[in-house]
Amino acid sequence: MEDYMLPCTNKSIFGIECLGCGTQRAIALLLKGEFVEAFKMYPAIYTFILLFLFLGLHFIDKSRNYTRIIIITAIANAIIMVVSYIYKIIF
Repeated sequence: MEDYMLPCTNKSIFGIECLGCGTQRAIALLLKGEFVEAFKMYPAIYTFILLFLFLGLHFIDKSRNYTRIIIITAIANAIIMVVSYIYKIIF
């Protein structure tokens, strides 16, 4: 499956990983059922999935307002991404 994954342009050009590095592999690990390994690969994977789940619901179910939960999950996702990126750089 890794043969079909897109390479990180930021890592190819600048030699450093971006905030999204590991997302494809984490999704592949989730599909294999390796939930802990997916979290280790990309800690924001679960908030990422929640965010896209609520975005989908927002477009499908017009009777409810999902704006607040989308904003909360987007902020949580961004915080987790930044903290894990800093952790990855330092350690």
